Amino acid sequence: MRHPRFGWTARPLVGALMCTLTLAAGCGPAEGLDEAPAPELGEKQSEVVYGTDNRQDVYAHPNATLRLRAQQATVALMNPSDFNATNPNNVTFPGSTLGSSYNLCTTERFRDDPTAAFCSGTLIDDDLVLTAGHCVTSAADCTNTRLVFNYYRPAAGTLQPVTTADIFSCTSIVARQQATVNGQNLDFAVLRLDRAATPRFTPAPVRTGNTALTAGQNVAVIGSGSGIPFKIDSGGAVRDTRSGTLDYFIATTDTFGGNSGSGVYETSGYTVAGILVRGETDYVTSGSCRVVNVCTETGCRGEDVTYVFPAVRALCTATNNGSARLCTGLPPPPPPPANSYAYTATNTNSAQQNTVNKTLTFAAGDVVELGTCGVDGATLDGDSFLRLNNGAGTEVASNDDSCGGRGSYIKYTVPAAGSFTIRGGCYSSGSCGGTVVWKVTPGTPGGGGTSGSFAFNASNTNSAQQNTVNKDVTLAAGQVIKLGTCTVAGGSGTGDTYLRLYGPSGTQAAFNDDGSGCGTLSYLTYTVPAGAGGTYQVRAGCYSSNSCSGTVAYTIQ
Repeated sequence: MRHPRFGWTARPLVGALMCTLTLAAGCGPAEGLDEAPAPELGEKQSEVVYGTDNRQDVYAHPNATLRLRAQQATVALMNPSDFNATNPNNVTFPGSTLGSSYNLCTTERFRDDPTAAFCSGTLIDDDLVLTAGHCVTSAADCTNTRLVFNYYRPAAGTLQPVTTADIFSCTSIVARQQATVNGQNLDFAVLRLDRAATPRFTPAPVRTGNTALTAGQNVAVIGSGSGIPFKIDSGGAVRDTRSGTLDYFIATTDTFGGNSGSGVYETSGYTVAGILVRGETDYVTSGSCRVVNVCTETGCRGEDVTYVFPAVRALCTATNNGSARLCTGLPPPPPPPANSYAYTATNTNSAQQNTVNKTLTFAAGDVVELGTCGVDGATLDGDSFLRLNNGAGTEVASNDDSCGGRGSYIKYTVPAAGSFTIRGGCYSSGSCGGTVVWKVTPGTPGGGGTSGSFAFNASNTNSAQQNTVNKDVTLAAGQVIKLGTCTVAGGSGTGDTYLRLYGPSGTQAAFNDDGSGCGTLSYLTYTVPAGAGGTYQVRAGCYSSNSCSGTVAYTIQ
């Protein structure tokens, strides 16, 4: 699938027999789908037309209910650069057309449509959108994603007017999965909007129950295939229900890259039954241009659609059945584990004020894991921020974003026995909540290790000597700290980074500009001398007066 955030990816071989339209005019029957290995997680595969191309513009589709779902509940996921909102009452989409983006032949449909979207989604509650997990993989993706309603044609050659009131921001990933969990290959995300979309728009009803669809059952899909304005395809059918796993079903929908995240509806009640996530190649070469890849109704591998129930169940667990529209009738989520506490907070200045705290006692050498994610039973609603202080009130660890979203996770090795306080808060001045769970693995004093990270964005730092972003860490004599925007797991950077480490007396202990094998990124290691334990400060900046950004990751052994 061509995904603007990821670029072009190769289509993997799936199943015993694959469609080979680039070499021949047709496809053989799909064999052995039950035995075929699931597509490799994280691969963005493209889609295809099965038999007749049933895609229709919203205005042209004969079914009033599906037209309503497109107009009221469907969103296009875009980057801010994909549209021009200079006139808030007339947002435009100045990018390439479908024909020029894909070098389509003049015979192909929708060649003049704009290609602004990178994925699709469905409004399922006042401020919640359902999409594919691979469409929004991190807090950074969420921050950079806009969810756009009214991206459709009300008549031939005309786009529905879009205003800034139709464009929403992603504030958090409420629930997400893109992995095989307990034998289920799942790919979904539930995003929270910056404000309620209702009553301006109307959420689509969601299929209840954790049961399989029926083989041959008619399904419809609505979304932005190849990034173009919403199309409705109601000619698909379920090919394989995968009733043994209930993770995804396989259907013959006419869908394309950009349809990822699209709502797939069962047409007996027009409820969302699944999320389009994977499929066949979009276009194939025909002479000097390209055409839509066409398979027979029984050919090629089919399109993979994640069942909606696992996404709803994850949402309701994460929010303690917080959605009356979606969670009513579901069994209550399991009680939180004994080693946990729940909190809600607001305006905590990134967990530096108004926090909800829990004090615990740990032994020397204990390895403590705690979080609103990454520990069994942890839950999150919003963007959490956790800090861990020792008995003297000194911060020893902190975390904002982990686990591929906006949850928080800390792993810390206790250097000396004592009491420690977990401070639960939210990023910046926002509101959030969740369940903090901790896990303690007894260890050998002085063994194990501590890791952490912090993000930075800096400019004009005079090679990290001014305007730096700083992080205090506590180090004992003999401990080794390794830190970097490269080499250390979790470290990353854009531009030319520069790192300095200062000791308890304020003198520089170590520094690095360009780490070995890291290009313009930085890495350093430092062993604390005898008698030199205390609070050290990592200072992150950029070479000379340049601008840069990244994540500084560190380990302490």
